[in-house]
Amino acid sequence: MPLTLHVFSGRFGSHEGAQCYAEQQWQDDSDDTTWALREDLPVTYLNADFVETIFGDDKIDYLESQLARDSDRSTLRVEIPPEADTLVLIMSPAFDGKKVRLTSTPKLRYHGEYRWRLGDKL
Repeated sequence: MPLTLHVFSGRFGSHEGAQCYAEQQWQDDSDDTTWALREDLPVTYLNADFVETIFGDDKIDYLESQLARDSDRSTLRVEIPPEADTLVLIMSPAFDGKKVRLTSTPKLRYHGEYRWRLGDKL
């Protein structure tokens, strides 16, 4: 089965704000973590090693470098709103081989699952 990439977009105002939501956060002086995105997704397992937070002007160029199909690049270039300053990319290995059905979260719009170009090299 080909590896895929789940694409989300949102507006956070800063890279730090985006990371606080999309990435696992370790609490000071403890082994406890919080992870807002994980709490908002309908999944039982999520590996943080396969979640990327992309912020800034070159986010679409980076996304396009990750997609296997030209048609997906065109679709997402049109679909991702210009006011979105952040992309969150979740690679299918993040779900430990389980098939998932993702949806938008309170802070991110879900754009779908696409063939991951670099997935063929894992």
